[in-house]
Amino acid sequence: MKKTLRIKFVDFYPNFNPQKVSIWQSLWRHYDVQLSDEPEWLVYSVFGNEHLNYNNCVKIFFTGENQAPDFNLCDYALGFEHMQFGDRYLRFPLWVMYPQDTQPMLHKHEQPSLAQKSGFCSFVVSNANSSAERETFFDLLSRYKTVNSGGRWRNNVGGPVADKLEFQSRHKFSIAFENTSHPGYTTEKLAQSFAAQTVPIYWGDPLVADVFNPDAFVNCHDFASWDEVIDRIRQIDNDDALWLQMVGTPALRDPQLVERTMADVEAFLCHIFDQTPLDARRFSRDYWALKQLKIRQKLVRTYRWSPAGLAERFYVTFIRPFTRNHASVWSRVQRMNRKLHFKS
Repeated sequence: MKKTLRIKFVDFYPNFNPQKVSIWQSLWRHYDVQLSDEPEWLVYSVFGNEHLNYNNCVKIFFTGENQAPDFNLCDYALGFEHMQFGDRYLRFPLWVMYPQDTQPMLHKHEQPSLAQKSGFCSFVVSNANSSAERETFFDLLSRYKTVNSGGRWRNNVGGPVADKLEFQSRHKFSIAFENTSHPGYTTEKLAQSFAAQTVPIYWGDPLVADVFNPDAFVNCHDFASWDEVIDRIRQIDNDDALWLQMVGTPALRDPQLVERTMADVEAFLCHIFDQTPLDARRFSRDYWALKQLKIRQKLVRTYRWSPAGLAERFYVTFIRPFTRNHASVWSRVQRMNRKLHFKS
């Protein structure tokens, strides 16, 4: 007989369904999962503050963004940071959880070919709120050759592409820049570029070569300037044998990494949920902890009714659901807030 889990997921992206996400699917295999508004277990992410309203349950933080866990607010966490914290933390980089990317990535080196490569380089970005490095590099590389931009942001192919992988696979290179740079923060962008049998041009995690094969991609962190990066791309672009050699190189240093990481996260979750809710608690619920929590709740309420908070809620409620080009609209909202001297 399976143990019953009374659980709730909050502060995830819109339309989040845990039963369709690989790492949470394992819960339904091991337990009788009951989604509840009175949870004994709470899983939360970074897209809201609803988790602050739950303190009489075990709290598990999960992030796909560059946000470190606050262990004064959660009992356990899954994140990008290279660290150890007893039985409370497991490093789980986001790219591992997408089999539609990892499976073709693991086999991309088996039959390298230039036959379908009609374009030079792809760029698929819809989030306008990211590092300046991404836009700077796009402009610099475009001076060498046309970079086809298939996302909502800086689109130059007649509109957003329907199939990112298919679009990328028609190009020799792909720009795979993270939203921000931080050790350990590697998302699905690099894996998707590998899956499309391109030579990825990567920027973001300075430790990325500890996991991914440095002979298979252009790592911007290895160069002193953007000019040096572009010189390297130009060299590969004009040498078919070198391009084929890079695409024919396995993406990962350890081909078993994905399978092992998925097994580790399943074991980590089972360790948590096999305990009673009382035994599984780790962060303090004493007077000082609850005092700090009340301060955070007050700050959230203050922001919610500030001009920046009102603008954000208006965008999320009335603009994002009805526009395809919401990235550029939201960037304009943020610029407006900055002019008002409020930070979004």
